[in-house]
Amino acid sequence: MAARAGAVAAGVAAISLLTGGCTTVVAGTVRPAPGLAPTPVEGMAVRQVLLDDSELSKLTGQPFHSDPSLPPRYGGLDDLPDAWESADPPDCVGAAVGGQRSVYSAASVRDVAHEFWDSASDEDSSLTGVAEAVIALASASDADALFEKFADQWKSCDGVVVTRDGGTDSEASGEITDVSDQDSVLVATVRTSVDDDAGLRVSRALATRVNCVVDVDVFWFVDEDDDPSAPPEGETAAADLARAMLDKVRNLSG
Repeated sequence: MAARAGAVAAGVAAISLLTGGCTTVVAGTVRPAPGLAPTPVEGMAVRQVLLDDSELSKLTGQPFHSDPSLPPRYGGLDDLPDAWESADPPDCVGAAVGGQRSVYSAASVRDVAHEFWDSASDEDSSLTGVAEAVIALASASDADALFEKFADQWKSCDGVVVTRDGGTDSEASGEITDVSDQDSVLVATVRTSVDDDAGLRVSRALATRVNCVVDVDVFWFVDEDDDPSAPPEGETAAADLARAMLDKVRNLSG
């Protein structure tokens, strides 16, 4: 128990270093008239792209609750987390950690929404949390171009270790592995550590629709033996959540 408690503590620290209310779901599918481009999602509507606790529960099979220590972030670029702004190499931060300000600083960001969720399951589940972000850009073409840039970056970062020196705080790192493009959803697995102790595994997913980028982290507990089965082989949680968010973008972009 003591070893597991220590590993959990390291995992919590990793989440804090990595990441630094219910939404309204629009029913039905709204489609633009033939020949018209989808309307960009912007303003308050961007928040509706985030998945709420019931949607997360349905998709993952376990309950979640919002983490009071990591409240939702809404607004513009400056409202995104920035804990990894000085991490090295900077071009690989986006593959290692979701929704970071430095990753989107050069993009035409109009609106953002970001939220972290803790697992509320009473069962022994290795899935410990979810972080989700939606970044609305000025246009669909901007989002498409950014996806192509990220696809190249993620591919070149496969096998790279991204390190954040916290100075007087803990040092965190993430080794990026298993990068692939699954039907226009970028996915990767990140092995995190805090002060050289194994932290959480993170399943990453990123995709775009219309003018929105959706950026997802799913956090997995790893025991003291650095269990290679977390996340489970073949799991698709991060990609599934990203696709559910893309569906909400489609519904909102009529």
